[in-house]
Amino acid sequence: MIIAIRDDDTSFFTKQQELEEAYDFIKEGCVSLSVVPYAVPYHKQSKPYGDGYEYGKYDIADNTDLIEYLQRSISERRYSVMLHGYTHEYQEINGVWMPEMIWKDSETIHREMKEGKQHLMDVLKTDVDVFVAPGNVINQKAISAVETNGLNYSGIIGKSKDRKLDAKYIANYLHRSVYKIRYDIPYGGVYHYSGHDELYAYPIKSEDYIFQIYKICKAQGLPFVAYTHYWELLRNPNAKEALRRFYEFAMADGAKLVSVSDCFKQ
Repeated sequence: MIIAIRDDDTSFFTKQQELEEAYDFIKEGCVSLSVVPYAVPYHKQSKPYGDGYEYGKYDIADNTDLIEYLQRSISERRYSVMLHGYTHEYQEINGVWMPEMIWKDSETIHREMKEGKQHLMDVLKTDVDVFVAPGNVINQKAISAVETNGLNYSGIIGKSKDRKLDAKYIANYLHRSVYKIRYDIPYGGVYHYSGHDELYAYPIKSEDYIFQIYKICKAQGLPFVAYTHYWELLRNPNAKEALRRFYEFAMADGAKLVSVSDCFKQ
C-alpha cells in the first residue's frame, strides 16, 4: 500500500528548522509540500509571521537558505513539491473572507497559475504537476486553469455547480456520493476527469480517524493521503504525535510513503 503526507503553506516565510522539526520522525519516504510562490504576510485578519512585514508579495526565491535546503532535500527524495495557489491571499467580500481561487477572476487565475508553476520549477529545480487550492476551496474557473496548465488536483469539489457538467463528472459525483453514504468517509481513490485527475486528502482529525481510514483504504487497494501544515504540527503536539504514530504503524505494516504525485500514478 502507498501513503502520502501533504503539508500545506511552505513559502518565503518558512524556515528550514520548522520543516525539520515538524517531520523529524520521518525516517524513510517523501513528504509532499504544497508551496506558495509569492505569499502575502497576512492571513485574513491575522499576521502569522509577526509585525515585521509590510503588505506585499514575498517571493520564495528570496529565502535563499530555504531554497538551498529544499533543492537538496528534493534531490534526496525527502520532499516533493506541489503548487499551492499564487499568494494565498484572502479578501473580505460582503463580510465573508474568500480564498484566493474564489475572489480572483478567471484571467488572473490562469495567468498566475502558469507563472507560479514555472517559478517553482525554476527555483526548486523540480517538476510540479499537482495543484492544491488555498483554503481547500476551488471552483470551475480554477479547475479550468488546472487543466490548462497540465496539473492534477489534490482535493475534491463538492458541488456540481462548481464546474462544467459532463459524463465523467456526473459518474464520479454519483460514485463518491454513494461511497460517502456507505462508508461515512470521502472516497480515497483517484478520479479521472476530462482534463485532469483528482485525489482526496484526509485531515488529521484524530489518531483514531486516520487509522480507521487507512484500514479502509488498504482493504480496498486505495492510496491514503493525509494532509496537515508544518506550523500546525509545531503548535499542536497531539496532532504531530498522531501523525507520527500513524506513520510508524503504516511503515511497519508494509506501506510506502510516496509523493502525492506518485499516488496519481497508481
